[in-house]
Amino acid sequence: MASVAIALLARLGLEAFGKFYYLPLIPAVMLPALLASRRATALAIILSILANVVLVPRESLTDAIVNALLFALVGAAIGEIARAGRTARNRSVQLGSHLVKREATIQAMLTAASIVTLDEDSKIISISGPACALFKTSPDEAVGRPFHDFVEYFDPAAVQAAAGEQTAAEQYWLGRCSDGDLFPVGIQITLLPAADHACEVILTLTDLRLWHTAELRNQALNDQLNQVWRMNSLGEMAAILSHELNQPLTAAAGYLHATQADLGRAGVLADSASRTIDLAKGQVLRAGDIIRRARDLLAVDTRHLEPHRLSSILEDLEPILQMLGPPAGVPIQIDIDSADDRVLADRIQLQQAIVNLVRNAVEAVENEPLREVAVRGRAISTTRYRLSVEDSGPGVAPRQMDRLFQPMMTTKTDGMGLGLSVTRTIVERHGGKLAVDTSDLGGAAFSFEIQRTFSGDES
Repeated sequence: MASVAIALLARLGLEAFGKFYYLPLIPAVMLPALLASRRATALAIILSILANVVLVPRESLTDAIVNALLFALVGAAIGEIARAGRTARNRSVQLGSHLVKREATIQAMLTAASIVTLDEDSKIISISGPACALFKTSPDEAVGRPFHDFVEYFDPAAVQAAAGEQTAAEQYWLGRCSDGDLFPVGIQITLLPAADHACEVILTLTDLRLWHTAELRNQALNDQLNQVWRMNSLGEMAAILSHELNQPLTAAAGYLHATQADLGRAGVLADSASRTIDLAKGQVLRAGDIIRRARDLLAVDTRHLEPHRLSSILEDLEPILQMLGPPAGVPIQIDIDSADDRVLADRIQLQQAIVNLVRNAVEAVENEPLREVAVRGRAISTTRYRLSVEDSGPGVAPRQMDRLFQPMMTTKTDGMGLGLSVTRTIVERHGGKLAVDTSDLGGAAFSFEIQRTFSGDES
């Protein structure tokens, strides 16, 4: 309404120079179109037509209608053009703002990331600050040099082989610092076509020293667990052999002693045979002593229990558990109450027991439609902490529960029957008892309790 009023005043001012009809009213339509909505534009058109019909006499009704319709069409077209211009202007502003944010984001990424740009001859065009810090160099020293000066055996042909691909897979190389130190580096190769049909190569570098150190640490932990497993298995086997062979060796010694007594009644002629039997009896007794000493040698001392946090023990095991569960399609859920998880334990021995139970749980659910394994830990009293490994497998048959932990007892076609027996031995050395029950997940739940501690150094 204000724009129409202003336009009418402008037209009245122009009356001294000639007759104007709808032309001075066009700005009255453009202004709402630029600043308001379609309804405001339509209102401006209607008010302009009414004002023009009232203020300007026409020769006939037809002339008034035709001019009004023409003005309405022209006004509507001008309004849409003005609205389109306003929309385009707003989109331009938004796009400009988006580009500014995107540029700032890219700049922040380039500032924080190790980026190197190469030409088609694998010479350095540009290098970011983090990449300079990675190689202990400066942009002035690096730009223009072949990239293989910084990455040993970097093959430009490998880059060319990636031509035709937008991004090549990440590859691992051996980087060299300016002081000669070598370190593992991951390189993500991206090809950027240039205007002259050449290709610029953008390399995103990843320092793998920490990853390599973590891998070595995980490998060392895995080796320790394997060694503990072998020693425990040998100890369990020695205990079994000692128990099983003790009776026949004792019986053999008894028979030899009886034979020697019978020969003693034969007189001097049996002295030679009696001495031979005496030697044989000594060797039988010596064999029993050797077996007992082997068992004692392989037995694990329980005096190395120290304060540890179960959450820390499970955290160290995470890489090994990731090698057990995900490859078999079995997610492993770890739910440890870390607020009260300080326990007395032999760290490596307890880790081996947990790995044994988790491995058995993963194998139990491999052929099941629902595959779940959970490791749960809760403090159940001021002195005891319970740890359980549960699965969604078929569970343990009631007739097998009583003899499940016996040595040489196994439900696997390729098993030795020592896994649960060794695990039970480890748990008992921690002052606990390994038990099996039905899990809430539908399968088996192996659980045991160990002693909590509230003092000492925790790790």
